[in-house]
Amino acid sequence: YKKNPCQKGRSYFLLLVIVAGGIMFLGYSARAQSTPQFLVSWQAESLVPFWYKGKTMPAGGNATEVRFELIDGGRIADISNLAVRWYINDKLVINENKGLGIKSLIFNNPDFGGQETEVRILIVGYKGISQTDKLITIPITGQEVVINNQRLGRNLKTGENKFEAIPFFFSAKNENNLSAKWLANGSESSGVSDNPFELNLNIESNSLPGTKINLSVLVKNLLKEIEFANESIQLEIQ
Repeated sequence: YKKNPCQKGRSYFLLLVIVAGGIMFLGYSARAQSTPQFLVSWQAESLVPFWYKGKTMPAGGNATEVRFELIDGGRIADISNLAVRWYINDKLVINENKGLGIKSLIFNNPDFGGQETEVRILIVGYKGISQTDKLITIPITGQEVVINNQRLGRNLKTGENKFEAIPFFFSAKNENNLSAKWLANGSESSGVSDNPFELNLNIESNSLPGTKINLSVLVKNLLKEIEFANESIQLEIQ
């Protein structure tokens, strides 16, 4: 059996296509592997409970630290002699005038939540490239407070009922710089004398079952008036 010359030509053409495609793929893979990647992390300096395991979110006015490493070929690249420029919301805040190879930045977020902060990191002259950059967006939240009921329910019993106000994402270093004001159906209720964030709500024995009580708390930063948060829950006497 003899192959048709046309079939030989087609086979040769297909072989050329496969070889060319392989060369292009290898070239693309080599370029992809050599493209440096940014490894960026950020951490907000916000007040959270010691047991909190979630992401510490930046709130308005809080400080946030951003760090990065440049990864090239699976290794940390040496950029100690290169200019690194940092931009916050398109505004240049640090460049080579402050030193070379700067890998971290601490900045204050806008005073109001519900916004975003854009951070751009630009490296000049890495491997002869005019600029290598990375843009990240950091969400800005507001301060929060959660009312924790130790009975894990919304029903009140006669006698003392314990509640706790737990603040999140304030710029204060600790709760000593915060105040808490409790209201039960609009009337002020004092917290525990040595801890204003805890409340013992006393229900008289002659209180009518089914009576609803709206319990709220307002937490403020004593050192920064624009920082506050409130929360309210609806309760019912059993």
